[in-house]
Amino acid sequence: MGAFAQQKSETIQGAEVVFDIPSQPLATALSAYGAIAGVQVLYETDLAVDRRSAALKGSFTQEAALQALLAGTGLVGRRTDVDAITIAPESREQSGSAAHIAPDGRFLGALQAGILGALCGNTDTRPGGYRMALQLWITSAGILQRASLLGSTGNAHRDEALIARLQNVRIAVSPPAGMTQPITLAIVPRSPLQSPECGGEQ
Repeated sequence: MGAFAQQKSETIQGAEVVFDIPSQPLATALSAYGAIAGVQVLYETDLAVDRRSAALKGSFTQEAALQALLAGTGLVGRRTDVDAITIAPESREQSGSAAHIAPDGRFLGALQAGILGALCGNTDTRPGGYRMALQLWITSAGILQRASLLGSTGNAHRDEALIARLQNVRIAVSPPAGMTQPITLAIVPRSPLQSPECGGEQ
């Protein structure tokens, strides 16, 4: 990310946005948050199971809104170096247990960058104008083995192109050994103020 894009991103993060998200299943709430805030949200699918969001109503910065939305869930949000939000457990000790290995921020950032790199290479799949949630399975070597769409973008041709573009994508950082899968990635329409995901191309 260049200095201009980073400065622009920091300005957006500090600006207040109006949110009206009722308490609901966490996965649905995170999707609504991403759409309103204009950011992509990345998290391990299992983290949202049996969790509900807190109600969120009023004007907040992106950071404050996410913190309020996750209140009481045992989860926290972190910004990656590719202008996205990752959701992770508050306690790394808990997340590192034998029964539940959560991905770390470095891997999630690399995954986000790899996915965006693949999608930006095709005009049909270039992010910015559609909403979609994906479930992803990654091999121990960092290869995207399988991708599944959770719903449709509203365009069957784009849906097929998304799956095709994500075949065998290589992630620069390998996932933690024993990481619980799949990982859920929410792609949302870009805010007019947000730096384009694909280097300024639409």
